[in-house]
Amino acid sequence: MADLYANFGELRKAYKMRTQFDLRLKKGSSGIIYLTPHGGGIETGCSELSEFSADATDSYFIFDAKLSTGNSDMHITSTHFDEPNARNLVAQHDIAVSYHGYSDSSVKNTKVGGLDEQLRNLIGEEFTAAGIPWEQEPFESSIAGAEPDNICNVTRRGMGVQLEMSTLQRTSFFGTNTAAQRRNTILPEFTNYMNAVKRAVARRKALL
Repeated sequence: MADLYANFGELRKAYKMRTQFDLRLKKGSSGIIYLTPHGGGIETGCSELSEFSADATDSYFIFDAKLSTGNSDMHITSTHFDEPNARNLVAQHDIAVSYHGYSDSSVKNTKVGGLDEQLRNLIGEEFTAAGIPWEQEPFESSIAGAEPDNICNVTRRGMGVQLEMSTLQRTSFFGTNTAAQRRNTILPEFTNYMNAVKRAVARRKALL
């Protein structure tokens, strides 16, 4: 389905910040950022992963959709997600991991994309070691994160990683998958997944 809004400026005119959506960010000094442009009720579970993945010296950016229903209307494709704080913050980092979700309630899977080939491969290695199902997403795919202007790739190095998680994978992270209870009912599968990503990121940083 095509986006209702071509950019963040259009979305900002249609919804009220704080009550209908929120922006959350933290700037650290590590050169690492975790982000989700489709958080809250759009692609559930992604906000929590971005927030909890970031250590004290890491950064995060989170767009949280907060409607009771219809949050998917606030989806802006990552190449058009031009919220100024997000673009400016990502551009100050060397390593970026963007958490996303796609619709599949029958299979646990993560489609690994983005232009940072080394980090893609390292995440794949860590997922395999941790027993997490995954696949490298073909570059021609619409969710491969292969466009230079995708929010995950606007880093200082012009590359990042996009992780597209199936619905079943994301719901398995929480005892109660609601906005109020996700962060309070985190399951071991969430921690296993997050730590696999963080290990790969640490290995990638050591190569810079």
